[in-house]
Amino acid sequence: MKQFTILIFLSTALFSFSLNFDLPPAKEEVVEPSVLGARVQPSHPITQTKEPTTIYVKPEENIDLSPVIYAQYPKIALLVPQKVIGKYANSIVDSMLSYLVFKDSKFQLELFNCEDESEKNILKQLSLMHHKGYEIAIAAMTQKGAAILAKYEQGMQIYIPTINKKEIDLQSDNIYFGGIDYEEQIDRLLTYASDKVAIFGDTSALSRKLEKYVENASFSEIGYRKTIKNPKANLTPFIKDNKKLKNASIFLNMPMVKASILASQLNVNDAEAKNILLTQICYNPLLFTLTQKKDRELMIIANAINHSDFKLKDINLLFGHNLDFSWVNYSTSIGLDYLVKHFIDGSDETAFAEKMINNQIKYHNDLLQAKTSKFESIKSDF
Repeated sequence: MKQFTILIFLSTALFSFSLNFDLPPAKEEVVEPSVLGARVQPSHPITQTKEPTTIYVKPEENIDLSPVIYAQYPKIALLVPQKVIGKYANSIVDSMLSYLVFKDSKFQLELFNCEDESEKNILKQLSLMHHKGYEIAIAAMTQKGAAILAKYEQGMQIYIPTINKKEIDLQSDNIYFGGIDYEEQIDRLLTYASDKVAIFGDTSALSRKLEKYVENASFSEIGYRKTIKNPKANLTPFIKDNKKLKNASIFLNMPMVKASILASQLNVNDAEAKNILLTQICYNPLLFTLTQKKDRELMIIANAINHSDFKLKDINLLFGHNLDFSWVNYSTSIGLDYLVKHFIDGSDETAFAEKMINNQIKYHNDLLQAKTSKFESIKSDF
């Protein structure tokens, strides 16, 4: 691979903002901490001043810093509501940088911080992006921000990696989505459900959403449901000798760390479940560290992450992210690949097998079992 030089130019205005590592976790409906992994350590703080950070990636060592040359580079904007997604904005930036290095081309990447998802702040940053001549952008939004973009933005081609298209009512031809289809994952998991279903969740919006999907799609009786506020509490009274769990298919609608604790409790207290069903939020190699082999024997896990270019994966690893397990990073990379292919270089080459169908990335949801030390696909006709 060619040697790269990455230049970061910062203006010296008085106002500044930084995405540091001490911010609270992002909202779980956007990025599940368990998916990105507790070990994620972004390689650098992203700093935005009054004149936003501009990053140029170029393979040559001798770089002409003339402003005239900058204007010739393809321009890509990143719109983030820092107060909403917190430190995970760093993760998305790292994935974008990894992809641009992988492309071995010249790009201009500029970060725009709208602070939150208020209509006023989003429209202000959109106006600034238009003024600076940006025509394509990545926007890390929740449903609220995505709805505002779909309502007001008609010109720029915008990709939202964090939510699925079906999660908002407003649609626009120039807005694209890359979020996981949890509803489809639930449907796939239910093909292995018994005639009795139990649901354990936490208090997050994502957990409530997954529970609703199970209720809507299941042909089986929801025999038991429990919201666990503190997974470290003694769960024995809810599990031991609970006939509603015996031979049941148990959905653990919570992040991987909480799900691991609960799976161990189900095993220790002899719940005698038929199986334990988990969505994308629990697809993480840390599962093998946090659980014992017997805890995992009944697990079936849905996963939408497919194979990607090995060189792109290696570059992501240098930035501290594993594309094989971090779905937000994976989604960001797919979306940027789509925008570059269709609106910048017009090539037929792509680093991913997934297709954009009706403005939504179509993932193939595989069902996996957690064996001794790795995830293995379940052979299925579904």
